[in-house]
Amino acid sequence: MLLILFGVFFLAMLINIPIAFCVGLGVLGAMVFTTNLPLSVIPLKMYSMMNSFPLLAIPLYIMAGSIMNKSGITIRLINLAKVMIGFAKGGLGMAAVLASMFFGGVSGSSLADTAAIGSVVLPEMKKEGYDENFSAGLIASAGTLGGIIPPSISMVLYGVVSGTSIAKLFLAGAVPGILLGIFFMFVTYVFARKNKYPVGPKPNLRKAAKAIFKALLPLGMPVIIIGGIYGGIFTATEAGIIALIYALILGVFIYRTIKLKDIVKAIIDTVETSSIPCLIIAFSGSFAFINSYAEIPRTVSTFIYSITSSKIVIMLLINLMLLIIGMFMDGAAVYPIIVPIFLPILIQMGISPLHFGVIIVLNLSIGLITPPVGGTLYTACAISGLQPLAVARKAVPFIVVALLVLMAATFIPWVSEFLPSLMSR
Repeated sequence: MLLILFGVFFLAMLINIPIAFCVGLGVLGAMVFTTNLPLSVIPLKMYSMMNSFPLLAIPLYIMAGSIMNKSGITIRLINLAKVMIGFAKGGLGMAAVLASMFFGGVSGSSLADTAAIGSVVLPEMKKEGYDENFSAGLIASAGTLGGIIPPSISMVLYGVVSGTSIAKLFLAGAVPGILLGIFFMFVTYVFARKNKYPVGPKPNLRKAAKAIFKALLPLGMPVIIIGGIYGGIFTATEAGIIALIYALILGVFIYRTIKLKDIVKAIIDTVETSSIPCLIIAFSGSFAFINSYAEIPRTVSTFIYSITSSKIVIMLLINLMLLIIGMFMDGAAVYPIIVPIFLPILIQMGISPLHFGVIIVLNLSIGLITPPVGGTLYTACAISGLQPLAVARKAVPFIVVALLVLMAATFIPWVSEFLPSLMSR
């Protein structure tokens, strides 16, 4: 069964069938050729998987981020970041990282983060004499923060597939996301000193106060979301509704930059963007069933333990596997396939679902920077008009420090579990 399941899946991928249907065809092939189960199991499991309240968070956060972006908040966040750190060596590059951290707290999407920040900052970095490939590599790397810092759509996907609390997953991503942002800024500073990149002007008190004031309301969204979840006022899914209402109030009534046609466009974009992961998750219901029926986790566990019984080596092997998979597959497709297989194994080893959630999200975020499928890499290249391989080479230092954070999150559970543990007190 295992051979047919994954054989059909990869064959379908090779002939360029959409990934959601690759999952479905793999399950169909396994059921037809190796079991006597009725095929009605597939739609029943699809319905069961889609009948999920937490899954509503995906379109809600996507639309809230789209509305906020159309409201013109990107430049407000970038100006705030410049005021805070733009006067240091390589300040514009570090400000881009800081702005990505801010925007990640609004959009929850790595690709949206990269596109929004990159479209504004990359032309400025070119004017100031930054190496173009380095700039694009920086923006591609910083864009991954949108999928780690809460609220994170990646965490929602993992939470739905694994049955883990999305609220706790949001908090679990905060410390690794901040650490990653700090390391990215450090790399930018080192390269700025080495290449003598320019220093931005020190802002006067009036300019600083103006930038802070203009950014206060956009930054209120992550504060409300995390504060409300942590305070037990609403769930992570309900927080998506609050975020969307908040974004509409800002764009329509306060900034008055959102028109009816923009809202319609945001709805269409949301449907298109969220339909792909939701369809994959629907098919993952039948995949999880076959996964359990064929006892795939036990087979994989037996294979791994035949190689080594060392917990450290097993964790390194799983990380290596996830890094390689992340280079070739989009994260939305990886969660439904990998989580049901590896999560039972890791639970047996004493690794919590929360801890594994941070590990897999970090791994797949690194995959966004690497060819051949890197999402943020190609987004930054599309904006800058540069070649992906040249940009990827300049992004290597950022990938190295991201791997350091990954190792810290893997072997120091406190990094991901400290903040969620506070929710239980």
